[in-house]
Amino acid sequence: MDDAAAFHHPLYDLLIDDLGVTVGLGRVDDLLTWGLTNALWIFPMATSCCGIEFMAAAASRVDIDRMGSIPRGTPRQADVMVIAGTITTKMAPRVKLLWDQMPEPKWAIAMGSCAISGDFYRNLYSVVPGVDTFMPVDVYVPGCPPNPEWLMAGMLRLKELVYARRRGAAARAVDPALMAITNPSIPRVNDPARPPEQDALQIAATQSATADQMLPRLVVAPLAEAPNVAPLVGSDLEALLKELGVTELPKEGPPLVPANRHLELARRLKALGYRQYVSVIAAHFLAGTGRKGKDPAEPEHFEVTTLVRTVGSGTKLATWTVRLAVTSEGAEHLPSLAGVYAGADWQEREQYDLVGVKFAGHPDLRRLMMAENYPNHPLRKDFAVDSPSAPWR
Repeated sequence: MDDAAAFHHPLYDLLIDDLGVTVGLGRVDDLLTWGLTNALWIFPMATSCCGIEFMAAAASRVDIDRMGSIPRGTPRQADVMVIAGTITTKMAPRVKLLWDQMPEPKWAIAMGSCAISGDFYRNLYSVVPGVDTFMPVDVYVPGCPPNPEWLMAGMLRLKELVYARRRGAAARAVDPALMAITNPSIPRVNDPARPPEQDALQIAATQSATADQMLPRLVVAPLAEAPNVAPLVGSDLEALLKELGVTELPKEGPPLVPANRHLELARRLKALGYRQYVSVIAAHFLAGTGRKGKDPAEPEHFEVTTLVRTVGSGTKLATWTVRLAVTSEGAEHLPSLAGVYAGADWQEREQYDLVGVKFAGHPDLRRLMMAENYPNHPLRKDFAVDSPSAPWR
């Protein structure tokens, strides 16, 4: 009832006038709306730096708990998903799945520029240009990052929005000119221009990702066991390289070692005390380019640089580079050092994932960062940074 003062009933008048009982009147829907807006439990989807601001909002200074907004660890007991951070094409199907698991009624807050539009990373192959391209968003909290008070303001705005919608208020008019300027590469969920097949593609991609239906992993022939090496003659890297037939020791940059000597060199260095595997870094050079820039005589190739060191006082470093030819049939494989250094396992997978170098004999050579069915290697020099990644961008 909108105006309780105008309500009259014999029983009501008896309670008020004769017995002096205090009576409050109201609509059940108002009571339910009051309870709903004061118990908006949050499912946090904090993927990058905005997540720190979300944590601060839940801490003692801002304390969103006083609004009844309690963060929950499960989507099945949450009312609001707060997307606080960048969403990648690899993460998008997981976010969509969690959103689908939340019970109705539910709402979404896009917190920060990356969640809203992709911001700095909007045109990168791996980033979704706004979460509203695959799920509905009710409130946008701008900023990079927005501070905790801004998130609190967003929660208050959401409460107003819930009240308005439950009372049947019409949606706010959208400025078409503004929307045209900020249109992402994939039309938003509520955009009339969004093709129906886009939703079907994203649903299929979500189901495929959750079912772990990936392409067959790369199969690389195992490397034969290396023969026993002769006793060491040299006591340092330079002498050891000469013993292995490497005579050219450039003053700038690490020496070039043949691929068939790569594994033997690593084993001998470990026997010399170089027990820590520091890093492996691969670089892709297009035809006509090399270490020093343009060189018409240079064919397309990879260069893979390995760094190991001794442990303890007086530590020493050893580094070398292997050049791998790239032909029409593919690139030459490099023997894996995972059997010599345990730390090579993870790092070789990273270089395969991002650059495309294949390590023969690796025990589990599959992608580490990108989705297993992703067809490209994003750090190759011939890779387009703004390439599409259907159906998310």
